[in-house]
Amino acid sequence: MNTQKNLLVLVVFLIVSGSAFAEYKSPTEAQCREMVTGMLQVMRSTPLQNDNEKRQHRELMERVEKVVNDNRSRPGSDCETWAAMSKIIATQ
Repeated sequence: MNTQKNLLVLVVFLIVSGSAFAEYKSPTEAQCREMVTGMLQVMRSTPLQNDNEKRQHRELMERVEKVVNDNRSRPGSDCETWAAMSKIIATQ
């Protein structure tokens, strides 16, 4: 249950940050990189209560970190990374 609340917070964060940028202009690459780094920190610090939550969280982190690492290992956009992370988190 606690994990569900944390994930809800993450989704709200994604929506709010996306809405804030949509009203003005596209975020810069630097802003996207900050958002990616910040989201990874939030996800890594999410408290987990039981083995099932830990397993689900580990699987989610593996997927997200793979996207981040793959995108950063090639010439790519941190904004594309942010969009891919958002999609993974929102549709999990």
